[in-house]
Amino acid sequence: MKNRPTAKPRNRPTRRSAAAGFTLIEAALTMVIVGVGVLAMVSAQQAYHIKNGWAVRTGTAQMLANEIRELTLTLPHHDPITGSTNLGVESNETGGVADWDDLDDFAGTIDASGFGSGVTFNPPINGLRLTVADLGQWSQRVTVEKVWPDNVSTSTPQALSADSDFMRVTVDVLFQQDAGSPVDTATTMTWVVAQ
Repeated sequence: MKNRPTAKPRNRPTRRSAAAGFTLIEAALTMVIVGVGVLAMVSAQQAYHIKNGWAVRTGTAQMLANEIRELTLTLPHHDPITGSTNLGVESNETGGVADWDDLDDFAGTIDASGFGSGVTFNPPINGLRLTVADLGQWSQRVTVEKVWPDNVSTSTPQALSADSDFMRVTVDVLFQQDAGSPVDTATTMTWVVAQ
């Protein structure tokens, strides 16, 4: 038998091995997932900053209202020397809030009907009657009025000359971000002082 020449093996097309790496669709899907996660974190961070700013503002307002409460809590209704004959700031109290020694001094200018205009401290003051540094955007508006013991929450108070042993003190703490922005009432604190 003759040797036949052996046929050369045919080159069969071989399968391509999978390329190492990502396809375009996989990369795009990954970008979408990561992007949504980053946006969620940025949104959560922004919400945190807004809530934190609100909490700081509310805490500062409460502190400033409490400072006025601490300052006035032990004061008598009327001047210890002149009594209720002179309502409002007495003529010898020329040093401002440092000289005020009774609640009706905080009523401001008293009109003919016996109602006070109130006083505003801007910058605010603390319980020691000192200006609170670095709070120029804040102010404390104080009103003092007489009320009847059986209706201390009435919206129609009595004149400071009324024969009642109860005074209601209200402090509105105001905040203004800058000169052009509106003034917001950050908090209001009210308490009643019995003689």
